[in-house]
Amino acid sequence: MKPTLTTLLSGYSLRTSQGNPAFCSVHLVETDAGRLVFDCGHAGRRRWLLEALAARGLEPADIGTVVLSHGHWDHVQNVDLFREARVLVHPAEVRNLADPPAADLGTPRWTRRILDDMDVHTTGDGDEPLPGVQVLDLPGHTPGSIGLAVSTPNGTAVLSADAVPTAEALQTDLAPGHPYDEARAVASIKRVAELAAVVYPGHDAPFRLDAEGVPQYFDTPEQLAFVGRSRVIWEPAS
Repeated sequence: MKPTLTTLLSGYSLRTSQGNPAFCSVHLVETDAGRLVFDCGHAGRRRWLLEALAARGLEPADIGTVVLSHGHWDHVQNVDLFREARVLVHPAEVRNLADPPAADLGTPRWTRRILDDMDVHTTGDGDEPLPGVQVLDLPGHTPGSIGLAVSTPNGTAVLSADAVPTAEALQTDLAPGHPYDEARAVASIKRVAELAAVVYPGHDAPFRLDAEGVPQYFDTPEQLAFVGRSRVIWEPAS
């Protein structure tokens, strides 16, 4: 049986004048051999992640493997929910977590301590954490960024995380944000484009590009509602 792929939490590209809410996508891969979660989001989405699992009759103890695409705070903070899982991280990312440069504002120095009590293993290109699921080295955004190639009935789905955070990155071949290595980041974007029938990006809905390079989305994420009692000025992006 081919793996089944489910989005637990949708990714959103959000920015404000006071910071980035950083809602990354979180995906569940299930096979006859076990279950895997790719990325786990930050603590602000903790309850929603648990509810998404519960809606499928699951709890964290049912997850055998967590794959972390990279060490940025918005992708790793909830990993401690999965205390019985093995946690897979690229060795270059493990080294970066031990001593992140000051310019890497997405990796606070305390990030490594999140993994201290976890069953951490290194992984890299070509490894198969589950049958039909292959690790892809996608460096550039960070030194050890990785994705997953998942064999589905509709072709290869690439879980790209922030190597391809949005459809725009694949359309333009431009690495957004502040990549460690722009040339390697662009090469990773091109690799995803070559491999993927469908891209599951880090901060956007699953999509493919049509012959004209226009993204065709496969999912409509739940619309975000901004709630609260403080005065908020909402200005949509142009």
